Amino acid sequence: MRGYMWIIVLLAFSSFCLGVAEFIVSGILTGLSLYYKILDSQAGHLASMYAIGVVIGAPIVSVLISAWNYRKQLFFTLIVFCISNIVVFVTDIFFIALIARFISGLMHGLFFVIAVIICIKVAPRGKTSMAISLMTSGLTIALVTGVPIGIFLSENYGLLSPFSFVASVSLCVSMASLFIMPKLKGKKAGFKNLGIAFKFAPLYQSFLITAFSCGSMFVVYIYLRVLLEKHGFSTESIKHVYLYYGIAAIFGNLFGGKMADIKGAFFSLCFILVILMVCLFLMSFSFYFSHHALVLNVALFAFFGFACITPLNMLCNHLAKVFTPKTQNDSIALNQGAFNVGIAFASFVGGAVQQYIDINFNGICAALFALSAFLILFIYIKPAYFKVTS
Repeated sequence: MRGYMWIIVLLAFSSFCLGVAEFIVSGILTGLSLYYKILDSQAGHLASMYAIGVVIGAPIVSVLISAWNYRKQLFFTLIVFCISNIVVFVTDIFFIALIARFISGLMHGLFFVIAVIICIKVAPRGKTSMAISLMTSGLTIALVTGVPIGIFLSENYGLLSPFSFVASVSLCVSMASLFIMPKLKGKKAGFKNLGIAFKFAPLYQSFLITAFSCGSMFVVYIYLRVLLEKHGFSTESIKHVYLYYGIAAIFGNLFGGKMADIKGAFFSLCFILVILMVCLFLMSFSFYFSHHALVLNVALFAFFGFACITPLNMLCNHLAKVFTPKTQNDSIALNQGAFNVGIAFASFVGGAVQQYIDINFNGICAALFALSAFLILFIYIKPAYFKVTS
């Protein structure tokens, strides 16, 4: 294995831990609402607080530790993440769990800023998109193995045991980072640099595209278990659905990375968003046909939803090099925050639709998110900006 690939594998394991912590709430949402004696929509705030933490953690906390070398930044991030998950595991007070989830989110946002920058620094020219795709594959592997394992642990060893599992794995990965990660020099950033990106319309438009694209998936995903239970899926079959979702997400993530390397971020996103929009819209109707149709629909929106991730990162990375070359890292940090602005907003919208209208309409709302991303990209972003995909 090439030297840089060991670093990418370490980052992939790290993103696996964060992926389990982020997605597990969806898998045990109904159990959490019973445990804390609250509504399903209120239990969904555990996902929202995590997402809000990412929004703050990506641009703000990354500035505070920007002068540290990247090994120290990575170790700090994973250790604090470990501790916050231990807190969720040991407490039975919902408010404390919300605070701990918020801190976990801070570290999640910080991690992906660090990880994307490391991938850009260590990957050979022409391999950057694939390196980022492999790094984020940890998230999708978490969907395949982590979330089903989390559901299994919660059923057999206590509802909150998945958070103990996440803490243990993140501790191991943090120790490994001390031996595998080189001391890549950090670059001191300032809070004033965060505002520079908003002086350039293509950059802040790219943040909106990221937020709406990522949010489109989570309008449906966070409340997926509630939807499946409503339409007669058993606990065992729900675990299988999450497994299929994760497998589709892994292949979609790799597909998006390869497509971005070959076709460029602009074309890739246009193509993927159109199909994603259709898949999400059908989530409000596929259950009328059969359970198999709904499961297929879930797999398709997972594939094309996660296919967006690498093109979105490369879109922002390229625009940051064009418009903010001296503060590129800060622009990347803001884009990582935008991912979770979308998730937080999606969680709120999905919960509101589920509580006040009907969860069957979540697919239509999700499609509107994807449509918004496509329109901003197609109307306002010039394809000429993306002739280079590195």
